[in-house]
Amino acid sequence: MQSYNAEIATKEGVEFILFSLDRDAAAALVWAKKENFPWAHILPARHRASGLKKYAKNYVPYFMLIDKGGKILAEGKQAVFAKVKTL
Repeated sequence: MQSYNAEIATKEGVEFILFSLDRDAAAALVWAKKENFPWAHILPARHRASGLKKYAKNYVPYFMLIDKGGKILAEGKQAVFAKVKTL
């Protein structure tokens, strides 16, 4: 959260989305609220409907920066945060 708040939260046009792999939606939401995550959450039941399933990885955390057209601009936390600085 500290890195997000310092480097991402103030960037207009950049939105974080949590693509959850949790099987228990209620537990996932409790965890997200406890951590005070300010971004949208996509739970497994909504993966396909979100249109983001094609970007999913089978491990967490995984950071990916995607432009509005669906092009992957950066992958991995360091690369994503570095790229966001240039936007």
